[in-house]
Amino acid sequence: MKQLLTFGLIFTMATSGLLFTACEGEDGEPGAIGDKGDKGDTGDTGANGVGFDEATQYGNVVVRYKGTRIDDVAFDQTVDFKFSPIGPDVTYTSSVWEYESEGGETETDFDITRYNSAIISPSEGSNSYIDIDYDRYSNGGDYLQFNTYVAIISSDRKFFRLNQYFGLDASEAVTEYNFNSATGELKFKFHALVPANDEYNRTGHEIDITADVNVKVFTSLDSGE
Repeated sequence: MKQLLTFGLIFTMATSGLLFTACEGEDGEPGAIGDKGDKGDTGDTGANGVGFDEATQYGNVVVRYKGTRIDDVAFDQTVDFKFSPIGPDVTYTSSVWEYESEGGETETDFDITRYNSAIISPSEGSNSYIDIDYDRYSNGGDYLQFNTYVAIISSDRKFFRLNQYFGLDASEAVTEYNFNSATGELKFKFHALVPANDEYNRTGHEIDITADVNVKVFTSLDSGE
């Protein structure tokens, strides 16, 4: 009798399981996507790449270009020229020369070249750059020559190449000049307006250029060679 009851209980449970399985419905629709989680903390800045510190150790020149493109659209772009070659080229990219004339006048000539990228090639057009030749005279008449080659790229995905050269009276254009001959630290700012009819200005409009120079220069023992 006990065995019959046990068998009956097992049979009832098995039957209930089959009935439950047979009555199981289809999966429901997926629920709504939950709210986006909080943004994680910003990771630590990685180490500078090989050669970065060497290529940027002599300081930088920040230049702001403002004007109107040839299609009458305004542009305003700031470029940080911070890369310079090392080795013998320092003579032309980070140097200061001092001369004394027969009349006793002293001339100090700064030569500065900086690039916008660490990929430096001597071929023209391979990299954006600025070149500054700044002459200071003890009797006044300071003069600065500026040459730049850069791509002006706007938010509308249009660009043009600006290859601009000009010279100007530095006694009026240069401000905040400071040169420490003991450390070679040279700082100054200058502002220039390039006329619309300038031979190098292809925009057909006036270009406003300001530069903030913060570099290190070296005195050559080669007497200007």
